[in-house]
Amino acid sequence: MRPKEFHWPHSAIYSYIASVMEPAYEHIARQTALPQYIETLLDIGGGDGRFAVALARQYPSLLTIVTADISKDMAHRAHKRAEKNGLGDRIHSEVNDVHNLSYEDGYFDAIVSFGSMHHWRDPVKAFRDLDRVLKPKGILVVIDGYDRPSFSSIRRAVSVFGGSIWTSIAYWIGSKDVLSYSEIAQIVNRSEIKYLSILCDEQVLAVGGTKES
Repeated sequence: MRPKEFHWPHSAIYSYIASVMEPAYEHIARQTALPQYIETLLDIGGGDGRFAVALARQYPSLLTIVTADISKDMAHRAHKRAEKNGLGDRIHSEVNDVHNLSYEDGYFDAIVSFGSMHHWRDPVKAFRDLDRVLKPKGILVVIDGYDRPSFSSIRRAVSVFGGSIWTSIAYWIGSKDVLSYSEIAQIVNRSEIKYLSILCDEQVLAVGGTKES
């Protein structure tokens, strides 16, 4: 099974929406709170690279960030964004399928994703492959919306970190296909990955944990 792929002009539209979401990417990067020993990180469903850039700026100790997307156009945009921001030596963009990743077992210190889970065709298989390429004691954090939040709740949350009304609109549009909490809980249970847990607030949900040694 393949995740949803963005081709032009959809990739251009998505990239424009992502540009409005810039404050949200920066906020999530800060909230992810990665420890200093993390050196290699996979940003799965990385889109046009904005989250990867935010992570690179927030965590100078990250030596290698691989932003992976099923769309060749989005991977190309991510490459150009990294180069434009002077981060081409740390951020590498690749075409990869979350259901069948090309990396060796135990390759990454950390794996993150922001807003891509609801595009995965088979989330159980995706989580199992993410677990496979994560090192022992590595960190997995998958963040997405759930139960489609109301626009008013999104607006309240976005205003906390200084996001504009346009950031709120972009987030609300992007959340139209998110899964329900019960669907996500079933996915986590079926994955049989014991270290995964679910945390959520009114707008977003995080599936993650530290892999057992």
